[in-house]
Amino acid sequence: MELDRIKMQVREGLGRLMPRLSQYKYALIVLLVGILLLYAGGGARDRPESSQPSGTEEAGFDLDSFEQELTDKLSKIAGIGRVELMLSLEQTGESVYASNIRESESGSESGSYESTLSTVSDGSYGEQPVRIKETCPTFRGAVVLCDGAGASGVRLAVTEAVGAVCGLGADKISVIQMGTDR
Repeated sequence: MELDRIKMQVREGLGRLMPRLSQYKYALIVLLVGILLLYAGGGARDRPESSQPSGTEEAGFDLDSFEQELTDKLSKIAGIGRVELMLSLEQTGESVYASNIRESESGSESGSYESTLSTVSDGSYGEQPVRIKETCPTFRGAVVLCDGAGASGVRLAVTEAVGAVCGLGADKISVIQMGTDR
């Protein structure tokens, strides 16, 4: 008897609630989907750090890995044979970070300036500096030693490939025949 009375109260409560819920059914669906996505995706702290794009690292440009990757690509040119590459840098890349500069004026004509690095929260109880821009390294020149340098087509292909990747003109790239006494 008591159970029947409880069932009747639940039905009456649902009967009054259903018209109100039908007004907001789309909002409730969006809310439930959002909660499911948050639950299924995990929080930002649970995810591993995203890796940097290839060719750059947090510490800066790595010339050795860049040379190795370019050497691997050049070795796939038809007729090139063995390849050795040396690149020289005019200047390395740099990162420019945002800073807050405050000027404090005193009674005299000379004021003092205080500069602090601008930071933003990274979502895991830490802060990262705000990077305004990052400049790429500037290359001075390139020397490419290869077996196929005797063929003008190979020399042209190597010169164009290195020039395109490094931003060098043909006058800054030397393609030289590799010796056989290795």
